[in-house]
Amino acid sequence: MRYLIFSDLHSNLESLEAFQKVIEPLDHDKKICLGDIVGYNADPNPVVDWVREHADLTLGGNHDYAVVGKIDTSYFNPYAYQA
Repeated sequence: MRYLIFSDLHSNLESLEAFQKVIEPLDHDKKICLGDIVGYNADPNPVVDWVREHADLTLGGNHDYAVVGKIDTSYFNPYAYQA
């Protein structure tokens, strides 16, 4: 079985679109997202929607947990905290 593993999309729709073009020809059986889907950039909803539709397994990253109030963000750098 071939796994395509990715992470750190950080709400970046432009990068996600480029990523899709790169992975399209790759032979893989499952996609696994290691988290940090949101944070820093301006397009969380379409990025989250894409991950929900395409990833076979998704783990939450620290930015994902911060958005839903599951972790303390006091240690985040100022840019991450604002995002």
